[in-house]
Amino acid sequence: MRSLAMLVFFNLSVLFSYAQTPVGDTLTARVAVWNDLPLSSGQGVMNRQVLKGATRDLSLLDIRAITLEAGVILPAYGSDADELIIVKEGKLDVSFGDVDKVLGPGGVALFSAGEKYSIEDGDSIPASYYILRFRSRAVKDPSRAAPPFLVDWKEMMTRPTNKGESRQICSRPAVWLGKIDMHATTLNAGEISHPPHVHRSEELILMRSGKVQEYIGGKYYPATAGDVIYLPSQVPHALENKGSGRCEYFALQWAL
Repeated sequence: MRSLAMLVFFNLSVLFSYAQTPVGDTLTARVAVWNDLPLSSGQGVMNRQVLKGATRDLSLLDIRAITLEAGVILPAYGSDADELIIVKEGKLDVSFGDVDKVLGPGGVALFSAGEKYSIEDGDSIPASYYILRFRSRAVKDPSRAAPPFLVDWKEMMTRPTNKGESRQICSRPAVWLGKIDMHATTLNAGEISHPPHVHRSEELILMRSGKVQEYIGGKYYPATAGDVIYLPSQVPHALENKGSGRCEYFALQWAL
C-alpha cells in the first residue's frame, strides 16, 4: 500500500446498506447492461448498481461495480455477507492480515463473511471492479469459513477445449454458502457454449470481453464486455459468441 498520507478514505457504509433485505424472489432473468447501470459518485469513488434482490436460494444478492480514483483506499472492515471481487479494469491492491496482493483485469478475490480486508487503486489510473455480496436463505455457518482466496488472471490454470479455453477458478464453501463455484470460459467466434439447458443452480455470467447472444427462456439478448447476466434456477439458457473474435466470460454458481 502507498503511504497513508496520500490516501483519500471512504466509508463503505455509504455504498452498502442492509437495513432492508428483500423478501421473496425479486430477481428475474435479465442482462444488466454496463452502459445502462445507475451511477452515483463522491469522494473519488463511482458506484454502479448492477443487481440487487432475492433469489430462490439467496435472501440477498447485491452486485455493484466500483471505480476508484488513484490514491483512494477503502479501509478494512468486516461484512456480514460473503463477498466476491472481480477486477474489470486497472489494478487493485487488496490487503488482509500480512497479505498484500495486486490484482489486474480478470483477477478474483473471495472473502467469507466477517473477514476484514482493504482495497486500494493499485496504479496511477482509475481501477474498476465488481463486488458481489451473498446472503443465503440457509442459516450461516461460521465453521465453513475458509481463508481468503486471491488469484490473478495470469495465474489461473488454462485448459484448451474444442471451442476455446476454460479456467477453473475456485470451488469452495463460505459462511453463507455450502459451495461457490466459479470458472472462466474463452469461446471461439461462432461457437455456442452448449445447447439450451436447465439446472437447479442459479447462475451469473459476467462478460469480460467480446460480443455474445444469450438465449434465456425462449428469447435472445445481446451482451458485451462489462454486462452481467442473471439466470434463475430451471430457466433454459445458452450462450453464443456473435463477434468476429474470441469472447471471455466468468460463470458463477452456488449451493446452500
